[in-house]
Amino acid sequence: MNPQKITICGGGNGAQALTPIAANNIGCQVDIYAPFGDEAERLRTNSATHGGLETIGAVQSKSMPHRISANPAEVIPGSDMVFLVMPAFAHESTLHQIAPHLDANAWVGALPARGGFDYAAMSALAEHGREDVRLFGLQTLPWACRIDRYGQVVNVLGVKQVVDAATRPRAQIEEISAVLKAMLGLSIGAVPNFLALTLANTGQLIHPGIMYGLFANWDGEPFAKEETPLFYHNLSAAGAETLAGLDDDIQAIRSQLASPYLDLTSVHHLKIWLERSYAHSILDPATLQSSFLTNQAYAGIKAPVREISPGQFIPDFHARYLAEDVPFGLAVSRAIAQLAGVETPTMDKVIAWASEKLNKDYLGRDMNEARIPQKYGLENLEQLLAAYA
Repeated sequence: MNPQKITICGGGNGAQALTPIAANNIGCQVDIYAPFGDEAERLRTNSATHGGLETIGAVQSKSMPHRISANPAEVIPGSDMVFLVMPAFAHESTLHQIAPHLDANAWVGALPARGGFDYAAMSALAEHGREDVRLFGLQTLPWACRIDRYGQVVNVLGVKQVVDAATRPRAQIEEISAVLKAMLGLSIGAVPNFLALTLANTGQLIHPGIMYGLFANWDGEPFAKEETPLFYHNLSAAGAETLAGLDDDIQAIRSQLASPYLDLTSVHHLKIWLERSYAHSILDPATLQSSFLTNQAYAGIKAPVREISPGQFIPDFHARYLAEDVPFGLAVSRAIAQLAGVETPTMDKVIAWASEKLNKDYLGRDMNEARIPQKYGLENLEQLLAAYA
């Protein structure tokens, strides 16, 4: 497949980075569907002023989007591939918006997929009679990137060496991997099924795990902006132990579910994932902690905070590191563990803490607000395994 046109749904860091990178790498037409607020208008105005969207830093690219719209009817038709580059909570509503406008047998994917993307996507598309649409998902964003000037410049801080991807139908993974490799300019690891991609979602471990390590014992006192801790480069030994515990829980789920009929070999240990993704950026790979502390792609990234009064800051527990990576990550994997009869002590601890900070109960009352398989009719282990047969 040689995509002539792609449409990117979203207006954040990743969407603004992907736009010029894809256009420059494979010469395709790139449209943007930006349905939130005034994003489409801001993107149109600012990119026109700058002469396009530009990435600086680790990736240099610049291109003017062909069309930017908040109306899916104006940008989705004719798209060979549609990328959802947006928070996971917006995936399902966006799929409902674009489904009537998708070409037959179009590819629709999430970058990144997070946990349970395939459940939500198949459910949403089926409601519109669009079972013909093919799905793909990437394990993570290919880059650490931050908007420098909205609608104009994105700073790419680091690039992963390899990013894993899955497809539905599974047999077409090699075809889509070749396209993604050319488009993104990096290696793509072919993952045999979406369950492996859900379990191998490292954001669900790293982001809530580090937030727990940084702030589980926070005394509640506000601090000055300059006292905001580095997110990755402030990882303590105790924080690394939490990450290792979450990793152990994932590996226990993998071990219980893996069989000759269900390939989960791509669900790597967290340290191995770091080494695969950032081989040339990690100065000291001796331990999990040192791999984070010396990963140059993570340099300068600070913990999410919010200002409560002039010059006074507190942790932002509603930032995506908890608000996305728990209901669309850890809670999904824990629900799968429940179906498999696997205990997850560290997951339970971190989810309980995060739930309190989010005013939710993802271990009980609010479980179905998460993207868990049970929400989509997969209520026992047999049904879960049948979905990947």
